[in-house]
Amino acid sequence: MEKVSGEAGVRALVVAGTAFALAVVGALAPCAIARAEGAANRPGIDEPGLVGTWRLVRFEDTSRAGKVSYPHGEHPLGYFVYDTTGHLSVQIMHNPPISTLPRSAPTEAEARKAANDAYAAYFGTYRVDKANHVLHHVVEGATNPDYLVNRDQVRPYRLEGDTLFIEMTDQKTGVHDYRELHRVK
Repeated sequence: MEKVSGEAGVRALVVAGTAFALAVVGALAPCAIARAEGAANRPGIDEPGLVGTWRLVRFEDTSRAGKVSYPHGEHPLGYFVYDTTGHLSVQIMHNPPISTLPRSAPTEAEARKAANDAYAAYFGTYRVDKANHVLHHVVEGATNPDYLVNRDQVRPYRLEGDTLFIEMTDQKTGVHDYRELHRVK
């Protein structure tokens, strides 16, 4: 890999990493769609108010001690899309676009880590347990290879008009995740 230095080089690597991540998600999507289309009749969506595109406005984690962190910046960029067939797509980008690359020329591993830190995306299917206010995301592909693929990921939610809240607390660590999204009209 050619060495890149300076702030322009860092920006170029973040852009290249983001483009790579989108290419990976785009390349994997047809495989996931084909699998989903071959599945037995998928149950209807129990929460019609959820279907649509949602713009991410808050993404924060609060530790047991009360310390708030912003993994994607205080004003993250992103969308969550839930369609009527039970498919979802999540795209999140750090804002302002930053890099965790060192100021000197990064190694290939450093460039990959910076791209992963700056942009996160996954796609798959979802189902709704409306009675218990729980979304179930089943990730089929993700930019992060360590993401829990093909596992049921529980997301407690509530809808208030055109605002979707997703909140959960990790029982082991005590970290409280808070996601706020606004419907795109």
